[in-house]
Amino acid sequence: MSLPTSHGDPAKLIVKQLAALVDELESVTPPSRTAARNSLRKALTAEVSRLEQAVGRLDPVLRPSSLFDPSAPATTGRIVALTTIAQQRHPLVSLQPFYGAGVYALYYKGPFDAYSLLSGTEQPIYVGKADPKDVAAKDAVSQGTSLFDRLNEHRKNIAKATSTLREEDFDCRFLIVQTGYQRAAEEYLINFFKPIWNNEMRICYGLGKHGDSATTRANKRSPWDTLHPGRQWATGLTEDQKPEGQIRSEIEDHLKRVPPHATLEAILADFLSDLGQLAPGSFTTAENDKASVEADPAVGDAPDDSVAAGELF
Repeated sequence: MSLPTSHGDPAKLIVKQLAALVDELESVTPPSRTAARNSLRKALTAEVSRLEQAVGRLDPVLRPSSLFDPSAPATTGRIVALTTIAQQRHPLVSLQPFYGAGVYALYYKGPFDAYSLLSGTEQPIYVGKADPKDVAAKDAVSQGTSLFDRLNEHRKNIAKATSTLREEDFDCRFLIVQTGYQRAAEEYLINFFKPIWNNEMRICYGLGKHGDSATTRANKRSPWDTLHPGRQWATGLTEDQKPEGQIRSEIEDHLKRVPPHATLEAILADFLSDLGQLAPGSFTTAENDKASVEADPAVGDAPDDSVAAGELF
């Protein structure tokens, strides 16, 4: 419907007509039948939605496409993960028992040929978490020695693979965290580094296996045990999940596709890039169109939104 312009600004007329319609609506007696009331409410709600969209199109200010939420689990996971990487590296063989649960990363620095692209870098070969012995633990002591126990278990497994690995060739980083935050940090570290020993990569998984019972000896040997024989229970299995040649090929392809981070500076750069929110394409207009936060010099200054609403008239 076109509005007459002879009596003033069309925008003013629209607002006056809307105000009159709202006044008229408030004076109307609602239908007595429930179905009729619901039908009217539904129709009015649809028109209100259209009106809100029309009002939104008048807004010249850009809208960010995301909102940083410090309380979100993914955000917490990032913070805990980066704090873990900031910790000192310790030789795996030198750890003494300590209290605490949390998240950790293992690093390889030895001569095993399949890991030549990885050895000596800041890229973890494996990351994991250790849950507290008491799920309601509020401090490190009540969490028990979960984190040390997990790291020591890995050390013992590595020490059994005497033909390919040495426990002296492994470092670790770890962070003792408040109960409940270790899972999100572990997930972020796995997604960020894609370590070749983690199950999620489906390459050289199996370090965390604890052995098969006598009733499940027909299970196939894990890729980790195929590449690093030595655990007695795995030696008794009759078939590999994957042949050694395939495992080596997958490791090489993965490390070329996901180059190891050589330095902590490289990790920090990628981490900051992953956090980037306000890139030029991270804003939209009221119509949900992509827009840049940087003004186009040809367009001129952004519109002045300082006029009070009452000054429209």
